[in-house]
Amino acid sequence: MKKPFLLIVLFLVVSSCATITTPWVIDVTSLKSLFQLCESDLEKAKKVIIDKDLVKILSHLQKMDSGGKKYYLLEREAITSMIKSVTEGVYSDFILINRDGTVVYTMTNEKLFAGNVRTTLVKSALASCYDNRDVSPYIVRVPYLPSDAGSYIAVSSKVGGGKSMPGIFVLIIDVKKIQKLIGERSCAIGLDGKYEIAPDQRLINTQYHDFDKIDADGPRDEHAVHRFSRSSGGSAVYRFFIYSNLVWILVSE
Repeated sequence: MKKPFLLIVLFLVVSSCATITTPWVIDVTSLKSLFQLCESDLEKAKKVIIDKDLVKILSHLQKMDSGGKKYYLLEREAITSMIKSVTEGVYSDFILINRDGTVVYTMTNEKLFAGNVRTTLVKSALASCYDNRDVSPYIVRVPYLPSDAGSYIAVSSKVGGGKSMPGIFVLIIDVKKIQKLIGERSCAIGLDGKYEIAPDQRLINTQYHDFDKIDADGPRDEHAVHRFSRSSGGSAVYRFFIYSNLVWILVSE
């Protein structure tokens, strides 16, 4: 009778140890749901922008009064309310860019207002959104925003329809929200091997230390989970996450 009992105890001990040392496997369901929400919110916001012809109105105001700030600030609160009424409110900012590449509306960041993606903002992620306006949604990491040291993800789409002036609408998401979805033991690596999402934001845009152990050029099966031995000891797992143009390698240690 004692032998089976001892075997059961040994099994439970081994199972417990395996649980402690085995990395948490990332569930991408919540992450995919976030980007699906962004895509849905883009379409809802675009309808408001088109119906109210906001790109044309805001472009006209921007040309007035040395950039139109006096008039623009009076309109911004009403426009923000309209956009918030059709979106889910998980965003740090909304940005609207006209066909000439000029930022004609931003919910929170006045330093971006009247900037142009062809000149003053040419090195920004907004310029990348403008250049890739035919990709919907287009997703890119924002290393920073003026006056803010944080890191963000921009999700954008071209706006156009009817007789309205065309433009680009951009949703800005703080990477901290995405970190919560993938877990504090996980990070997102780009195909260049650099951190794009990390628990320690100081690591963002630096090289992931074990990238050489990841087969980034191999088959990108979103359902496959791969294990590798870490150079510092122990093991980690990774899987691919793909949404529109975005490709991340999600690593859990």
